[in-house]
Amino acid sequence: MQLNSLPQINLHETASDHGFVFDAHNNDRSQLITRYRGTSVVQTTSGRVVTGWQKSIYHFGGLNREVPIVVTTELDPEGKIKNICIDERSLGSQGKRCDFKCLESLCREKLCGTAISELCRAVTSAPDVKCLHLFEILSACSSFCSYIDMCGLQEGLEHEYVAIHPDINGLSADSTHEINGKTDRTHIRLENYAAAVLNGNGLAESIDAAALVQYNGADLLKEDLQASGFEAVYTQLNRLFSKCHHLEKTYFGIKGRARFFNTPSMVGLFLLTISHSNMKGRVSRALKIEKILHYLQTGYGKNPCKGFGG
Repeated sequence: MQLNSLPQINLHETASDHGFVFDAHNNDRSQLITRYRGTSVVQTTSGRVVTGWQKSIYHFGGLNREVPIVVTTELDPEGKIKNICIDERSLGSQGKRCDFKCLESLCREKLCGTAISELCRAVTSAPDVKCLHLFEILSACSSFCSYIDMCGLQEGLEHEYVAIHPDINGLSADSTHEINGKTDRTHIRLENYAAAVLNGNGLAESIDAAALVQYNGADLLKEDLQASGFEAVYTQLNRLFSKCHHLEKTYFGIKGRARFFNTPSMVGLFLLTISHSNMKGRVSRALKIEKILHYLQTGYGKNPCKGFGG
């Protein structure tokens, strides 16, 4: 299956058949980064099955990288976690470094018996489960289950797709998010006044661009982003995507913290794209981007893997 938009999936099949994640590929090199993620909640005779997934596809220089992860959480009738399984086909961003069998055992030991509604209190950061991706997926599962309960529903499905396209003048991102049958569309455009300056580690030390956000076909936000220094660049992008996140929450009628959205993680994806667009080379550029990916996940001076040993 070519993953170039939000795929059509069957809610009940997501509990047992994960092919819609692992069989999805994107060979369009104009889309430097694509990410597909989602959560399903299916009622069973013994409780619920909550399935969370995330697949990122990168085209860095001359290298392609696919990072698919699917986590299944079984709940008892009281909403407590009975079991956690990570699909054996899952691949982490660090390749063989990511030992999902060990991480699966850790999650079971730490979280079985915990109510799904309390999972976000038990897992407050990535080191709690030794993996950034598991943290994101499990947080989304907990948050979406709380949303389902708030809506008075027994089952539900949310999934979203984002594609980022760099060009000579800047970059664009297109995102589609469907929550229980209701869909929104976000288009974000950064038009450069001046190309970003990169520091010795390949990270953006400056940004000077016009940002335009179109939401469901309407121009809703336009502002200039200007910053010097990596932390200031990060802050500017974080402000932009916080506004996009607020637009989505308002449209879907969601209040409070919601962790089943791509928008907060778009900061890192945009930083990767800016670095890639301003570097030379192919394979050498891809290797530098890998290091930047490590940094965005863990920070300088740390093991590039949040798994065991990280």
